[in-house]
Amino acid sequence: MRSLINALIIHLTLNIAVFLKGWNAFEGKRAARTAIAAVFGTELLLYSAGFTLYRHLPEALTQFIRVTGTSWMLFLLYSAGLWLIIDLLNALRQKIRHRPWRIREQSQRFKIITFLLPMVIVAGIMAHGRYRFMHPEVQQLPLTVRKPAGEMDSVRIVMAGDLHLGYMIDRSHAKRFVDLIMAQQPDLILLVGDIFDSYIEPVLQQRMDEELSRLHAPLGVFTCTGNHEYRHDTEEKIKLLNSAGITVLRDSAALINGSFYVVGREDKVVATRKPLREILSGQSAAMSKPVIVLNHTPDNLDEEAEAGADLALYGHTHHGQAFPGNIITERVFEVAHGYKKKGDTHICVTSGIGLAGPQYRIGTVSEIVLLTLRFRPQAVP
Repeated sequence: MRSLINALIIHLTLNIAVFLKGWNAFEGKRAARTAIAAVFGTELLLYSAGFTLYRHLPEALTQFIRVTGTSWMLFLLYSAGLWLIIDLLNALRQKIRHRPWRIREQSQRFKIITFLLPMVIVAGIMAHGRYRFMHPEVQQLPLTVRKPAGEMDSVRIVMAGDLHLGYMIDRSHAKRFVDLIMAQQPDLILLVGDIFDSYIEPVLQQRMDEELSRLHAPLGVFTCTGNHEYRHDTEEKIKLLNSAGITVLRDSAALINGSFYVVGREDKVVATRKPLREILSGQSAAMSKPVIVLNHTPDNLDEEAEAGADLALYGHTHHGQAFPGNIITERVFEVAHGYKKKGDTHICVTSGIGLAGPQYRIGTVSEIVLLTLRFRPQAVP
């Protein structure tokens, strides 16, 4: 509810500010002002109706309002940012020339151009961002672990995370995600949390578990929990995943084919979450075998490295999802997206295949990661 209220506040403030800027730009042009009032008024009324009546409207209409409303919000944010930059640069130019700068004293031609041009630029950027979300990339990452894994010489792993299934990411998106994962013909599927976005209700209503049930691999499908699993209906979500054939590892480990371990950690929001060393010792894990750790948030990479993990997989960051979020996450996390090696531990952070909020990837990518993990051959006595 808090996020909905915040979005409504952004709509109210930015809609009014942008409307007034356009109204001023088209002073004396009745048709243009009428069009501006119609566009901005309709969007504001539509989003307000969706905000207050979403439980009483047909789901198709509600979904349209969600997608349109969040898209418009992003459009306003980017456009307002460009308008602010233009105004500041113009004010600076006038100051350098020792001339006073007043918005109303600008020529109408200048005001119309600087009102419309940012909107055209932003529309193009968002069209590209939408395409990047709708066409996820498959990142290829070959790695070698310096341990033997029984008779296995390699394993083909699909890593994915942050599907955020729910009201915004509906069944049609879930189908796309599952189709892409299964097209890679993996030996093992590893998910790194935030399978769900918020409430389980839309997942059940749209029977998205039927899509999740299509995820299968010879060596299994495993996931850890993410922070969104703990927002609402936690145990129901865990039960649904297990019923769909996705094993949820909660501070526990699974020995795969007698050859290597997959360890799933509880999300860091869980106060009783165990340290990785304690999980490994509690599971009597033989550290001579390769250890793969699933941990949703990459906020302490040293813990996995110091505990002796050979491969640590993370999600959560979305790599900021849309600019300038990518710049912010690069400053917050040691690895916000991509690969790094710490000692003998391979680190991989995915930007996720889904997202939260506006369905655009601007400066980032939607992705799954195809890991080809090779093991050191067993020494011959």
